[in-house]
Amino acid sequence: MISCWATPAWGKNRDNGRPLPQMPPLDARLGLTWAADSWSFGGLLRGVAGQGRTATNQGNVVGRDLGDSSGFAVASVHAAWKASEQLRLSSGIDNLFNRAYSEHLNMAGNAGFGFPAEPTRINEPGRTWWVKLDLSL
Repeated sequence: MISCWATPAWGKNRDNGRPLPQMPPLDARLGLTWAADSWSFGGLLRGVAGQGRTATNQGNVVGRDLGDSSGFAVASVHAAWKASEQLRLSSGIDNLFNRAYSEHLNMAGNAGFGFPAEPTRINEPGRTWWVKLDLSL
């Protein structure tokens, strides 16, 4: 199965014609999954464009624009084994190539939520291995 989706957003302040703050950049995802019998394997490629339409230091209580941001691409893989109708074991690796990146929208500069009071971009985690056990009763 192949899945593909993108989320575009664009906005401007009608009063002054400047970009609205906290607008996400174009975010596209391409997923591929193969499943047979009790096994499934898949991958996800996520690409995010750089955001150059910003309203620096403007925003709201949740966050503010820190300026332009760089684009990035991240790959992830996963596999699952269905042992029975009630038991499924999944595992995967997110950020497979251990890319350093930060999202354009984050809560940087909001000390009320436990983030540094000084505005700074916070990088997302590097390569992350995960395991999940689903048990249905």
